[in-house]
Amino acid sequence: MIGSVLSTLLTLALLAAVGLHLWERLSPLEVHSVRVTVAEPPGERCDVTVDVVATVETNGRAGTIRYRWLRGGAEPGGLLTQRVSRGQRTVTLHLKWAVSGTGTTTETAVIDITEPNPTQGRTIFRYQCRAG
Repeated sequence: MIGSVLSTLLTLALLAAVGLHLWERLSPLEVHSVRVTVAEPPGERCDVTVDVVATVETNGRAGTIRYRWLRGGAEPGGLLTQRVSRGQRTVTLHLKWAVSGTGTTTETAVIDITEPNPTQGRTIFRYQCRAG
């Protein structure tokens, strides 16, 4: 009787462990949040390349993030992909944006994530170049 109960409990524990393993392996990648910043604001420098950085938080599952960068006053960028490894909970995506000329402008950069679940993040920066 005790042997039968122990055997049943062991079988249930094994099934639960296998089920949990399959759930973790088969559940899809999800984006939980995205934050967009400028690594170093251009300040009053002329003709600079601004590094726009998107920090994407995921559920740690493996998969692919499909995204594009949108820049104020420009056509949408092409669709890009970033592979995410199992266990990777943070992904960093960069946009190198060359800004030149004289004058002052305020620019907006938006990351448009289309997969695995649509979401966006944005940042604004000011470019100011005074002719010498």
